[in-house]
Amino acid sequence: MKLLRAQIIIILLLFFFHLQATAQERPKIGLVLSGGGAKGLAHIGILQAIDSAGLKIDYLTGTSMGSVIGGLYAIGYSGNDIEKIARDLNWNTLLSNKPDYKNISIEEKDEYAKYSIELGLEKLQPQIPSGLIESEELWLTLTQLYSPVYDIKDFSKFNIPFKCIATDLSTGNAVVHSQGEIVTAIRSSMAIPSIFTAVGYDSTKLVDGGIVRNFPVIDVKEMGADYVIGVNLFEGLPDISKLNTAMDIFYQITQYRDAEDLVKEKRLCDLIIEPPLEKYSAGSFSDANDIIAIGKEIGKLYYPFFKKLADSLNAIQHIHYSPDGRLPKSHKLVIDKIEFIGIEKTNKELLQDKLGIEAGASYSIDELNAGFRNAFSTRYYKNVYYQLTPTEKDHANLTCIVKEAPLTQAKVGISYLTFTGFAVIANLTLRDLLFTKSRTMAKFAVGEYFRGFVQHRQAFGKKTNSYFNISYEYDHLPLNLYDESNKRVVYNINKSLFDLNFTKVFTINWSVTAGTNFQNVRYSPEVTPEQISYRGNFTEIFSYIRTESKTINSPNFPTSGHELLAEIGIDYNRSLHISADTTDNYIEGISAKVKGTPELYRLRLKYITYKPLSIRSTLILKMEGAYCINSKDFILDNYFTGGIQYILNQQIPFAGINEGQIITNSTAIAMVGYQYNLLGHLLLLGRVNTSIYNYDNLWSTDKTQSKEAKWINGFSAGIGYDIGALPMEITAMYSPEINAVYSNIKVGFIF
Repeated sequence: MKLLRAQIIIILLLFFFHLQATAQERPKIGLVLSGGGAKGLAHIGILQAIDSAGLKIDYLTGTSMGSVIGGLYAIGYSGNDIEKIARDLNWNTLLSNKPDYKNISIEEKDEYAKYSIELGLEKLQPQIPSGLIESEELWLTLTQLYSPVYDIKDFSKFNIPFKCIATDLSTGNAVVHSQGEIVTAIRSSMAIPSIFTAVGYDSTKLVDGGIVRNFPVIDVKEMGADYVIGVNLFEGLPDISKLNTAMDIFYQITQYRDAEDLVKEKRLCDLIIEPPLEKYSAGSFSDANDIIAIGKEIGKLYYPFFKKLADSLNAIQHIHYSPDGRLPKSHKLVIDKIEFIGIEKTNKELLQDKLGIEAGASYSIDELNAGFRNAFSTRYYKNVYYQLTPTEKDHANLTCIVKEAPLTQAKVGISYLTFTGFAVIANLTLRDLLFTKSRTMAKFAVGEYFRGFVQHRQAFGKKTNSYFNISYEYDHLPLNLYDESNKRVVYNINKSLFDLNFTKVFTINWSVTAGTNFQNVRYSPEVTPEQISYRGNFTEIFSYIRTESKTINSPNFPTSGHELLAEIGIDYNRSLHISADTTDNYIEGISAKVKGTPELYRLRLKYITYKPLSIRSTLILKMEGAYCINSKDFILDNYFTGGIQYILNQQIPFAGINEGQIITNSTAIAMVGYQYNLLGHLLLLGRVNTSIYNYDNLWSTDKTQSKEAKWINGFSAGIGYDIGALPMEITAMYSPEINAVYSNIKVGFIF
């Protein structure tokens, strides 16, 4: 740092000697921001120092991440504004093909992000992923950020005249964007080959400008800059040991040609700033906060230079300048006309319904983006975004650009749970198979136990937010019965369930469902040390009303949002058959068959909220309860308390005991949890919960039929590894009332 300070002083003296010798009129200052992937976030601190010094930049050029940061600065965002934007962005979502979980429509959340591999099928031929990122969220985020200048197609008319660089994929030549659609220009400038999809432009395709000109000094000179400040993030080709991600590797490839161009570009600079970012790479977005901090430190070192330069320029010709207030104000826009490009196999009416945008009405950019996120959440599209063409003041035509996803998808995931063992989960989803606006799905879990599910979902209605669902579910699962900490019997449960329901989706994260199902359950002992056990089957019909709301930001280890489920229903037309086994012989004649058993009334409520305490830590609060009225203590009528994950239909997870270790007709649980991001994807997890169960005797007048209400407490500690393709969680649990330590392992996904 001392050597760097000395260099700055020498540069400062030489620069101002030159300035005083040549100044007759106020010189024009050019700023050049190089590409660098995640390292480009260091540009922010330099911009903040320039703002603090009151230095007016007259021309600006950038490439790749330098074009993103530089473009925002050019249209009027201050350095402080850009820092807030960078810290608030979800980089994992922006740099992936998957939308944020909270932006997936609630009727699609059940199957989203539950598989390691997803392949589109066209005419039964698998469409192998190219590895390219479409990034719907990147298009919409850029559109939102640059919306204040949607009507400015000449980049020289921005608050600071601006150019950015892309590469023509067909010729390998540089394309200098100075007019047109600013979002398209920025997106093409950062399209790293084999990472991001190329961007269509006239009759060719464009990719990252860093391939040919990562440090576009010559362009800012051509714009008219007399003195050039360059922020260069390329320090030569990095050591092979630092290439840890796909983005690192492909960014390395793009730099081979640029390494030669950099030498001549640097010679054109009057001041070169090169932040010390040797330990970071293009893909180090998980270190965004550290990179921003380094940029801020370097900005502070160069602040005296920027301040002296601003004062000297104002001595020649004073110009009032403030970094704030440069950004044009956004207004609602009246959409005069809507045009659709790219619709071939999907339903245009469905897209219009999901967008909720009509010609002649006015919308804010937030409202437009919400409509496009809603359309994308249907999973019909690889991406669907828009461009605005101004017609008159606060009026525009909207062009909806669609890239359709295959209507058929095959998905595969793996699962290992302590409760059910290992399984392979396979899914085949077909959209618009029988009718338009429909989803037909079959999925199976094949392993030690077998599960299957087939469903047809049909959408209808003006807004396509009403659904009829018909499904069949088959489960072959174990049921463990405990005596305190000792497992005394294991039953095989074979359940068949037919369900028909109607669902109304009110918002992207909230729905109400009313339905009826018929189930037939066969049960028999698998392992039993007891003198007598039971086998048989029972049938019943269950009618219910259920409401669900999910705003969590991830299906695995969420850090914000909530989950709500409330259900009320009645079991009726119940028929029960029981036979007895002994360890020696089947006892003929000891059986019972009962029809018309009393109706059961069920109530269930679950609410979980995730509160971020800091960037790394999350507080988890849960309240959950269930109550079965008229239960006569038949095991399969009751709720199975225990475990960490939701596996069984009537399970109430409770940290401290195993799945179904407590079987009860009434339970209420309160839990406090804590989640800490230790390093990268590694998480620490802790839970403390308490429960009261068998509390129905608080209201029952027949005390002989009621069990005594009991309390139980439980604790767990574990580690998680948050890889989207294969999430993992290993947990140790303890309950003082049971006085036993248990482990719970989850690898992969739950059926």
